Amino acid sequence: MTIAEFVAVGVLTLAIIVAIALIVRSREVPEGESLSMLRDKISLTTRSDVITKKVDELIERRVEELIDSWGLATTEDVEKVEKRVDALDRKLNELEQRFNEFRNDIRRKIERLESRLRELSSE
Repeated sequence: MTIAEFVAVGVLTLAIIVAIALIVRSREVPEGESLSMLRDKISLTTRSDVITKKVDELIERRVEELIDSWGLATTEDVEKVEKRVDALDRKLNELEQRFNEFRNDIRRKIERLESRLRELSSE
């Protein structure tokens, strides 16, 4: 469907909706129009709704194809990366804590060794 056809369907749909609203408002069927003609107009509106839905589906599919072909990040992609970064941050904090514990343990051992060495050298 071309853009011109899409616009034409939109304009036609709007005209039908306005006509139906005016008819309902006046609660009278205009001269020369039967209830079957009104049903046909309503049927056209329903068909245009189906066309609109199909156009929406087409646009969504094309957008997904563009995202894939251009390698763009989606919200879902960003959320996955954020979760991975958060997990890495937690692991880094754990490693830092373990390193600090290790460093403090090594310092205590060095101090004991130095103390022992001073004792041995003073004998």
